[in-house]
Amino acid sequence: MRRCRGLARVDLFLKEDGTVTLNEVNTLPGLTSYSRYPRMMAAAGMPMSEVIDRLISLALAGKADAR
Repeated sequence: MRRCRGLARVDLFLKEDGTVTLNEVNTLPGLTSYSRYPRMMAAAGMPMSEVIDRLISLALAGKADAR
């Protein structure tokens, strides 16, 4: 079984009746200053330097767990 982890942007639609519909999973979202992912992280109070540090830490931890 594979597990999802790391970096992704999941796009959802909120319908008028309150239901949520999955639109797409973007497994490698853009990381430029005008891309949505960095802007969403900044709005959540997380600068890109911290996002990158966390992604590297998670990747290294995941590699160690796979052994």
